[in-house]
Amino acid sequence: MKRLPDLVYASFLCAGAITGLDAQDAPAAPATTPGTLSGRPVEFNDLARLPYAQLIRIAQSDAKAKADAKSYKLRIQSRNANVTPKDIELFLDVKDAPLVLVVDNDGFVEVPHNEDLISKNPDLVANQPRGSLNIFVELEVPKVSPPQIKDGKVAYQELFRPLVEIQTEMRKVDPTFGLSGQQQFVLEIETGEEPIKITRAFGARTYRPNSRGKVYMIMESYLYEENPEVEIPDKAKMNVLPASPEEIEEIRSR
Repeated sequence: MKRLPDLVYASFLCAGAITGLDAQDAPAAPATTPGTLSGRPVEFNDLARLPYAQLIRIAQSDAKAKADAKSYKLRIQSRNANVTPKDIELFLDVKDAPLVLVVDNDGFVEVPHNEDLISKNPDLVANQPRGSLNIFVELEVPKVSPPQIKDGKVAYQELFRPLVEIQTEMRKVDPTFGLSGQQQFVLEIETGEEPIKITRAFGARTYRPNSRGKVYMIMESYLYEENPEVEIPDKAKMNVLPASPEEIEEIRSR
């Protein structure tokens, strides 16, 4: 079984995820115009925010990052194609003195790392709407052994074991990874012209390869719990690939 490369870029969607901007539910806005600790007005329920401690946790998950680094470089990108890096404004909401973080033309931003900011744990605030930003880091992917296929058959849980093992590591950084509406992993199985068949108590389901001889499978929780038998070619080549929520829905609709 082929595996993911040792390093893979992972995107953390900033839409309420613990590792995304808006990690915590914003408080209800008071009758007067809400403001930040640094004195800047901001609509808490509308703009993307992320506690500094969680931002640093994301930064330190980067495969190249050192725990004692004085600063970390992250790449930020809007999910809106019309928003360019130069449109994104960021600041750390430090009391009485906002600390502006400049986003360069390629979307990279340098985040300072020091004891003062750790103790204060200010929010990173963006001028973009909630759920509109991605943060990218380079993660080290664990090595996994291939599923054990015998005589063209394998249990559903064993087939998806490599995916589960990698996803477990990803959730150490982003606890929402793999959940509905978030980034997930899929199995890419190259079978040539042969289909994959799942046999259940109340029927069977057949996955037929596309024009390139590949089948894409999403791990379904109800099938994982049921653990049915899967018929698959012994020499099938497999990859575990990251997929966006949009790609997941496209695969599911086929």
